[in-house]
Order: sequence, then C-alpha cells, then structure tokens
Amino acid sequence: MKILMTTVTRMTNRGVDALVASKAAGLKRAFPGAEVHVLTTDPEVNEAFLQKRGLPAHYDPYSEERYRSFMYPGSRRWRLRNATGYPKVLADLSKLARTFDLAVATGGDNMSSDYGTPARYLAALHQIADEGVPVAMLGQSIGPFREDRHRESFIGMARRCALITVRETASHDYVLNDLKLPADKVALTADTAFLLEPSSADWAEAAMRSFGLDPARPVIALSASGGIAGFAAADRDAHGAALARLTARLLEETGAQVLLIPHVEDHRASNNDMIACDDVMRQMNYPDGLRLARGFFTSNDYKALVARCDMVVAERMHVAIAGLSSGVATFVVGYSVKGHGIMSDCFGVDSRADGLVVPLEDFISDPGEDDKVMSVWARRDELAATLRSRLPDIKAMAEKNYTLLRDAIGPQSK
Repeated sequence: MKILMTTVTRMTNRGVDALVASKAAGLKRAFPGAEVHVLTTDPEVNEAFLQKRGLPAHYDPYSEERYRSFMYPGSRRWRLRNATGYPKVLADLSKLARTFDLAVATGGDNMSSDYGTPARYLAALHQIADEGVPVAMLGQSIGPFREDRHRESFIGMARRCALITVRETASHDYVLNDLKLPADKVALTADTAFLLEPSSADWAEAAMRSFGLDPARPVIALSASGGIAGFAAADRDAHGAALARLTARLLEETGAQVLLIPHVEDHRASNNDMIACDDVMRQMNYPDGLRLARGFFTSNDYKALVARCDMVVAERMHVAIAGLSSGVATFVVGYSVKGHGIMSDCFGVDSRADGLVVPLEDFISDPGEDDKVMSVWARRDELAATLRSRLPDIKAMAEKNYTLLRDAIGPQSK
C-alpha cells in the first residue's frame, strides 16, 4: 500500500515535523508494510528531516499562488484547465496521485482563518481526490472560519473526505453544530503527536549539560513564538517585553533555570522563534540561569528535552503537547481554539477558568496574568499527577486516528 501525506509545509517548524513523524509511524502501524511518501511545499528545506525519517518527498506545486487559481471554480485558469487541461506541473501531480492508494492531510490548525484562506492547503487534496484516491484529514483543529469563502472552501473538501478526525472537543462541536458535517464522517480523537517517540534520555541529559544548565537545579521550558504576535494581530515589541517580564519573574521567584525553546526556525523573520528567543536574552542581558536550546534538533529531540523539565510554558502548541504527553505540568499562552481546546481535554477542566491558559492579548496587557503561571509552578506536582492518570486515555484517543482510518478505507492497495 502507498500513502501520500499532504499539507506538509516546512519541517523547520518542529510542529510540522512532529505531525509528519508521528503520522508516518502511525500509518505504518495501521497498514503494515505500507510505503509512506510526503507531498511538501519545500522538499529542499525538508530534505534533512525527511532523510532522518526515511520518507520520500514530492513537490506540492500549489505552494505557488499561480497554480492555485487552476482550482478556483470560475477563474480564468479554471476555465482554461477545463478547455486545455492542466499545465505540466499539475498534470504531473495527477500522474503521481494515481500511484497512491490513500492521501492523508497531516493535521494541525491550517483549516481555519488564522493563516488566511485554507484553500491553498486544499487544492492538492481536490486534485488527488479527482483521481479517485481516498482522502482523509487526521488530527485537525478546525475553524473558526471568519469569512464565508474560507468556510465554503473547507466544507467543499470535507464532503469529499472518507474520514475527518479532530483533536479537541471544541473543533468537534464546531464541525458538527456550525459546519453541519455528517456525524458519521467526523470523529473526536487526539493529536497524533501525543504518540511521538522522544529521543533518548541520555541524549537529552548530555544536550542539557551542553547548554550550560545545572543538573542540580530545576528547569522550566519556555517556548517563545516569533509568529504569535502576527497571528493574533498584536504588537511585537509589547509581546517581547511581556516574555522578558515573565522570564525575569520565573528566574527570581522559582529558583529554577529557564530553557528557551526555538521550536520554529522559519525563513520569515516574522515567524522565527530563534529571533524571539534572542530578543528575550538581549532584553535581559543574558542573566545567569537563562539558556537557549540551540542545535539541529528534530521534534523528537525537543520532546526529550521538554520531558526532563519541571514545567513548560508554551506559545507553540506542539511544545505544549511535548510537555503534556510527557506528564509535565504545562501552561499555554494562546491565540486560537487549539490551546484552550487541547488543554481542556487533557486536564478535564475548562483550562482558561482553571488558570492553565491565557489569551495572548491578556498576557501582553496585564502583568497580573503572570500569577497564573506562578500558580501552575506551585501546583506542578499535582498537575503532573493529573496528566499521568489521564495520559493512557489521551494516547488511546490519538491511536484511534489509525483504527478509524483503517475501518474507513479498508486494506487498499494498487
């Protein structure tokens, strides 16, 4: 059986890497002997990551805007396509699609209005479905859609899917009650990255020593996002100042060291966590106890580092998931449905009301919101115990993605 994973952007975003790695492993469990390939916007950037995982790469031409319009009904290029056929690069995608038995969209939160229209992530899926290949979306956060065209773009593809799974209750409710998708096509699961295998504990211990961390002192992992201010239309300088403010308080009041986690190293400065981490260190003049996790690390590596920490404060969702799935007390600074939804499902509470999540705008504007982070530090053992008791069920929900998929499409092969 041959499976094509789609909607794969740059894996220098370790959240994308976590989804690719965990789904490739899960698909091979569900379909023993399956050959898994990746359709990606940037095979060159992803080469080192995909080589580590033994996954062949193919180029997604819809990463280029000039090709997307061929999939927009009524557009000039759509009419041209119907009259003369696809240009060669898109015809090649059809030819490639016909060699696969299944296409799986990797997940995350692209199916929303947070990053503009989801149509750019759906164009390849439509063309693949046109070739008779079953399509599934696994472990998605979906919505909210703030424009009708975004909403209709998603619904149009969703109706063609054999299966859609969502990774938190909020998305499940939205899809069923707002988008009115049929209940037999949609299932509540958990993010597949809950099943991601960490790198070895020995490696993580050695790496943390190399950062200059004192093994005798506790460590707080702080995921500083270079993109969150832009996604939430917030002031970047104010966000940077809030991060430095919180970091100073963590260092002063907990006795812990702080390890900055640059989980996304994007080619765009506006979404590069290394720049955000560097800004915090410069603002604070490189204080003792503040360290940076620097290296060519995979999502497995970062998960191993986070697992050795005593608490996680995350502005990136897959850093939070690394902490949650390792049984580490976790706090989220969020801007979308995913943070509140996933944290609520993991702890079995309303995570905002319980002080486990703060919206970005409140974190920036109100220094008093830092008290919630300090409360999580004080409750870290209790929260870790809660996670440990709930993790077997959460991981079973993540594995459910693959049992549902196998049931939905059966053991197909060409």
